[in-house]
Amino acid sequence: MSEDKSRLIDSHCHLFLPDYDDDRPEVARRADSCGVKTVVNVGLDALSSRQAIALAEEYPGYLAAVGWHPHESFNFRTENIDELKILAQKPKVVALGEIGLDFYRLHSPQDCQEKVFHLLLELAAEMALPVVIHTRAAFDSTVSILKEHRKNLSRLLIHCFTGTWSEAKTYLELDCYFSVPGVITFPKAQELREALPQMPKNRLLLETDGPYLAPIPRRGRRNEPAYLTYVLEAVAEVLRLDNEETAQMTSDNARNFFGLSPDNWPK
Repeated sequence: MSEDKSRLIDSHCHLFLPDYDDDRPEVARRADSCGVKTVVNVGLDALSSRQAIALAEEYPGYLAAVGWHPHESFNFRTENIDELKILAQKPKVVALGEIGLDFYRLHSPQDCQEKVFHLLLELAAEMALPVVIHTRAAFDSTVSILKEHRKNLSRLLIHCFTGTWSEAKTYLELDCYFSVPGVITFPKAQELREALPQMPKNRLLLETDGPYLAPIPRRGRRNEPAYLTYVLEAVAEVLRLDNEETAQMTSDNARNFFGLSPDNWPK
């Protein structure tokens, strides 16, 4: 395989968070030594979106997504739309996200989350950017809103997919991609392990969601891009592929989702 296609891509991480303040350069070096050459740092609000862009500008091969996490919907103001629009035009920004719905803990009221989700999907359509979607305990509402906007949107990625084949089929009707987290290694993730082999292989990406959801055998610790190798091995085992083939496949899928051609593949 060529280097461009074989290197691993962490399609969703948050290296700007304080969890990495003490050793961020070492985290990047460990990732590189494990073959994780590209990390997409995904914004949670305006400030963290700027921080994600700064990391993309500092580290070769790194990319950014700008967005507003549903937990922060209560703090969203209409002027933030213009702010995100400006940030989304930066050269290494490849997606709008993460955006979506999270009804698990309701850090922001449900109606507030839905209003912001609508607004940000409209922005994604205006910017013609792929969308990274966060959805937790909100399947029906997420699907309903996506159906309303789908015809105007570019590519959709269900971030941190841990659902069933039935849920995957519904998302596939919306032409979604899926990023698989370290949860695939957890003993209780049997439904996910049963769903993956039934899903189109050209729709699967890998992610860490660092610093969260560290895979076994690192569970309970801070997650980081180097641990993507554990996700790779687990996905390869479930799909009955070798690691190299899975690395190339998910790298190609990430490149397709984020719209990276050989000419603009990050150096």
